[in-house]
Amino acid sequence: MLGRLAIRHRLTPPLEKSGGHIGYDVRPSARRQGHATAMLAAALPIARSLGITRAWLTCDETNTASQRVIETNGGQFIDRVGDERRYWVPTS
Repeated sequence: MLGRLAIRHRLTPPLEKSGGHIGYDVRPSARRQGHATAMLAAALPIARSLGITRAWLTCDETNTASQRVIETNGGQFIDRVGDERRYWVPTS
């Protein structure tokens, strides 16, 4: 197993704060090989098919790798709440 990916059909108040529409994780021994970027890229059309026109994603302020993954996939930084960076990512 390389990692996991979760697509959430709708946001609850806690997911709006931390988590968002899409979550991903790659096992430590498989990181820095492009897997997370590819996973998010593959998830965006699926999210679109579920009616999500732009996906809300969050990551820790200190997680620069996840910031790069989100931004590589078109994520636009919106704001920071506590230690969470929040982004809108187009699904098409």
